[in-house]
Amino acid sequence: MRDKITNIEIIGEEEVVTAFVEMLDLCPRCSIKEQRAKIINAYNFAYEAHRGLKRKTGEPFILHPIEVAKIVLGEIGLGVTSVMCALLHDVVEDNDDISLEDIETQFGKQVASIIDGLTKITNVYDDEQNVQAETFRKMLMTIPQDIRVILIKLADRLHNMRTLSGMAENRKIVKAGETLYVYAPLARKLGLNKIGRELEDLSFKHHLPEDYNKLLQIIKESENQRIENIYNFNERMKPILKRSGIKYEIIGIRKSLYATWLKMRERQIPFEEIHNFQTMRLIFEPKVRDSERMQSYRIYTLITEEFIARKGSLQDFIKNPKDNGFQALIVDIMDDDGNWKEVQILSRRMADIAERGYSSEKSDNENMSQRDKWIQSIGNQLINPNSNALDFLDNFKLNLYTSEIYVFTPRGKIVKLPKGATVLDFAFHIHSQLGLHCIGAKVNKKLVNRGYVLNSADQIQVLDSAAALPEKDWLNIVVSARAKVSLKNYFKKQIKDNIHQGEITVKEIQSSLEFATDQSTINRLVKYFHCNDKRDLYNKVGKELITRQDLIKAFKSVQGSGIFENLIPSIFKTKNNQNNNFKQEFSHKKTYVIKESIDEAEHIIADCCYPIPGDKSIAYKSPNGVIEVHQISCPVAIKLNAEHGKSVAKVQWENHTITQHISKIHLKGIDRKKIVLELTEVISSQMNVNMKSIHIDSSNGIYQGDIILYVSSLDALNSLIAKLKKISGIKTVERVKVK
Repeated sequence: MRDKITNIEIIGEEEVVTAFVEMLDLCPRCSIKEQRAKIINAYNFAYEAHRGLKRKTGEPFILHPIEVAKIVLGEIGLGVTSVMCALLHDVVEDNDDISLEDIETQFGKQVASIIDGLTKITNVYDDEQNVQAETFRKMLMTIPQDIRVILIKLADRLHNMRTLSGMAENRKIVKAGETLYVYAPLARKLGLNKIGRELEDLSFKHHLPEDYNKLLQIIKESENQRIENIYNFNERMKPILKRSGIKYEIIGIRKSLYATWLKMRERQIPFEEIHNFQTMRLIFEPKVRDSERMQSYRIYTLITEEFIARKGSLQDFIKNPKDNGFQALIVDIMDDDGNWKEVQILSRRMADIAERGYSSEKSDNENMSQRDKWIQSIGNQLINPNSNALDFLDNFKLNLYTSEIYVFTPRGKIVKLPKGATVLDFAFHIHSQLGLHCIGAKVNKKLVNRGYVLNSADQIQVLDSAAALPEKDWLNIVVSARAKVSLKNYFKKQIKDNIHQGEITVKEIQSSLEFATDQSTINRLVKYFHCNDKRDLYNKVGKELITRQDLIKAFKSVQGSGIFENLIPSIFKTKNNQNNNFKQEFSHKKTYVIKESIDEAEHIIADCCYPIPGDKSIAYKSPNGVIEVHQISCPVAIKLNAEHGKSVAKVQWENHTITQHISKIHLKGIDRKKIVLELTEVISSQMNVNMKSIHIDSSNGIYQGDIILYVSSLDALNSLIAKLKKISGIKTVERVKVK
């Protein structure tokens, strides 16, 4: 097909060309001949590079970059260069004969730079590094230089998640874990809330399909009620807003199913108690003469004159926007049925940013400076870029907070911190040296310790002393990435200095005793002092945990003895070989079978989630050879899928009836006499289940409690729960997390 505007031939099958032309129609600048030609040339180049290739779903591979370009245009709102990069994003990675230099020659340096940021790490790393984490770090490091890299990558991931059905189940689990751990929170952080919600829901769908389908059914059943709520709110507000001359629309914005499921599980509440599952968003067209904030407050006044507002629920994110640019007035009101509903008041500009972040902003000077400020704030969080890839990813993850607090310096400057931040976090935010020597603070003129948890509107004056030095437990006090990294760097420097001093001391003693300074002698010392390696030995010597007298005695003991010759290197060699074998095994193995045995198991059951036979679970083989088994919904499992996907396998439980596994249930009901007696009768006598502990509280005729049990399998636990639900007065029985 020949394009009528540019007269350039668009190559490809009819299905592919049709999809590409649909994408072109979304492009507002594609009516300009020169811009349109760039995109068509990029498409033709990509088509030739992917000619004949198919996706797992069976469709031509070129349809994937076309769909990514559609998302970049229609859902994110980027320009021509980004569309070209979306079309070309897999070309270098999937073709050995096409290099970044070829892309630069054909399409320019800027396009080549973005494609480089989108290309996965393919080098082979040693055991201390991880290809997945290195790829994430490479991608995240591009944010301060060119935010388009990450935006295109999110579009790429969104389309991959939309078409995940064609992949093997084990790969689905890994992709869903990566998305929940990195991509969905990152989309939220960048203000792409619509994409963030969809990424969460698609991950939830493939990660925990049973829970997803159950919640989806509940939501569908209540859909008519939510439509009616919006209709009733609109009908009551329509005459009021019309009299005030306000042009507006009211829409419903719902939480993601995954966020809702998490909230229900963490708070142990049913769906009906999630009052803000759907937010009513009132979007108004602003008038030029007044500020948007003042107009928002006028609408807030009109709403609260018509509806009862929940005391203390007003949140002003217009004066203090979130990091991702989100601005709105938020208030809870009581609907016609006496239920609390959340209402957001936003201008049209604010509503665009609420869904697409600053990528929705027009390119005028004021907005560009605001965008630059925002990107700089993201870049500032990429502290210590030379850190280990896994540390880097963990530190960046710490910054993906949805909740923040606003506190003040003694001079009234506003400081934004993550919720749960302490005095120590505040001190490190002001300056790393202030954090390292912090001894406490005056919060609102009251003396507090360094671990005091701050609240919004607190005013903090940090107290420091040159004599105060960090201790390891400080890492448990802080929650911000800046503070954690500063502390880790301090401790790493301490270790480095200790190792240097320790090595000097060991060599001095070797020289004074005229002993050989070969590696075998050092290896014997490592074994003698039960150290991990020579660095551990030098560190302990530098810290004086091993004294000079201890060293002299050890030298005399091991010198001339050949029993430890080359022992440590051979251990390391064996361990490395085991690691290589396990990586190869797990990269091809789809399942890890757990058989029932009273003998010592080859794996450990993770105590962060306590999976039991029948639970959907994953197995992870760590570098030290230990296999950990986690529930698939466990946050640690999600992290392992994101960082070590090739070292993770799906678990298949064989029939389990003998071995016992710990589990916990939570009960609620109407209190009456002998209820506890009947509970224990069913559990112990009828079901023959052992209890580890039981705790029941009763208040005002209502009781609730927790019971920790030993069960053989998920089927056995479900049978017990079904039996308990039949006891008179018991309203709910559900499995909860063992802490």
